[in-house]
Amino acid sequence: MKVKHIKAYMEAAEAFAKCSDSTRSKVGAVLVKRNRIISCGYNALPEHLNGPLEDETGVTKAEVRHAEENALRALIRSPESAQGATLFVTHSCCKNCAISVVEAGIKVVYYKHEYRLDEGLRHLRENDVLVIKYEEDQ
Repeated sequence: MKVKHIKAYMEAAEAFAKCSDSTRSKVGAVLVKRNRIISCGYNALPEHLNGPLEDETGVTKAEVRHAEENALRALIRSPESAQGATLFVTHSCCKNCAISVVEAGIKVVYYKHEYRLDEGLRHLRENDVLVIKYEEDQ
C-alpha cells in the first residue's frame, strides 16, 4: 500500500473519531480492502440508546460499542467482507476488539495511539495479524 494512501486512511479514521460523543477518548476506525474504504466506525452508544458515553465518574459505560466493533457491524448488511482487509484505527485494539478483528479475518492493523493495555496488540500478533504503529512522518 502506498504511503500516501496509508496517511489518507489514518486521517479518515481520525475524522470519524471526531464523530464520537465521548469526552474521555474519541476513537475512529476505517476498514480498507482493494484500496477502498469498505466500512468505518467510531465509539458510540447503540442507536437505540442516547446520553453520554461515560458515567458520572468519567468511566466509559459498558454498553458503549468500540470503533472497531461498529466498523465490523456496518458490514453485516453489506455484500463486503472484512476477510483479508486492513484496519486503520486511531487507538490500538482492546482484547475484545482484537478477538473480533481476528475472527473477521482482518490481516493488517495500523494504529496511531496505544491503548493503556497491550493485551489486544499481543492477541493480534499471536494470531498472525500484521500490526503496524502509524507514525506521522511515514
